[in-house]
Amino acid sequence: MNTKIACSAIFAIGLLGAAPASHAENIIRWVDSSGRVHYSDMPPPPDAKRVEERMLKGSSIQMDKLPYATRVAAERFPVTLYTQDSCEPCGTARQYLQGRGVPFSEVKITNTTEGEQAAKLLGKNAAKDVMIPSLLVGGKPIEGYSESSWAAALSSAGYPSKTR
Repeated sequence: MNTKIACSAIFAIGLLGAAPASHAENIIRWVDSSGRVHYSDMPPPPDAKRVEERMLKGSSIQMDKLPYATRVAAERFPVTLYTQDSCEPCGTARQYLQGRGVPFSEVKITNTTEGEQAAKLLGKNAAKDVMIPSLLVGGKPIEGYSESSWAAALSSAGYPSKTR
């Protein structure tokens, strides 16, 4: 009987591992009656004000087609790119990550609230202190685009230096 339960458990775990990871593509920003800003992938309550739906730009790289080492690195040390509109180095940074085959999420900072949230994640006191573009590899922030410092951080996180 224990062998049957163990086989069933292994089969169930295998199915869970084979299921694709859920990835929210849209996020809804809204303000509650107290003036607090909320972000969610679920619809806001009926009394929400200033509701905005935003499409999150993520990597165009499909995780299931990545080399094993890249998938492991992405699971252990996810990469987030912080950008703004009209930022030439941001485009260069994005192209570098895509060229290296690094799956990443992109957060475009379009207002003060988003800037403050990014500042907290990047270990800064205020939005004005955040250098754009910035990269977060796992929990390690790297400010400004420098190919050599980004390459070192990505390599130490286990991302291969080139895609095959």
